[in-house]
Order: sequence, then C-alpha cells, then structure tokens
Amino acid sequence: MPPSPSDPAVSGCLLPVVVLGDTAVTGVAEGSEVEVEGSLAERRWRGPGGVQQSRYEILARVIRVM
Repeated sequence: MPPSPSDPAVSGCLLPVVVLGDTAVTGVAEGSEVEVEGSLAERRWRGPGGVQQSRYEILARVIRVM
C-alpha cells in the first residue's frame, strides 16, 4: 500500500521532475496532485570552493494529473 499524503514523512516533499521521451505535461498548476511513474536519481557535483552538493530528481516516464 502506498504511503498516505497526510503522512508527515511524505507530505510537502518537493522534487524536480525531469521528463523523458515524448511525455508532455500541460495545464498542471502548482500544488496539483500528480502520480508519477519513473525512477529516482541523485545528481552530485562540486560547487564553489569544492563543496560537495547533490539533489534528487524524478526521471518521469509517465505523469498523470489526479
């Protein structure tokens, strides 16, 4: 069973979505609930002063507006 959106460990999580292939997303307003199929990727790089930085991205194959 997927986690509940009201679960504090899940709620409010914002991740950049990188759309792959021919997937088109139009008319999605900020705060809209969506379902995403894809994979999670971590990008790592060295920023100014050699500081290690990272971020997580969702590599989306399918996006459904709920």
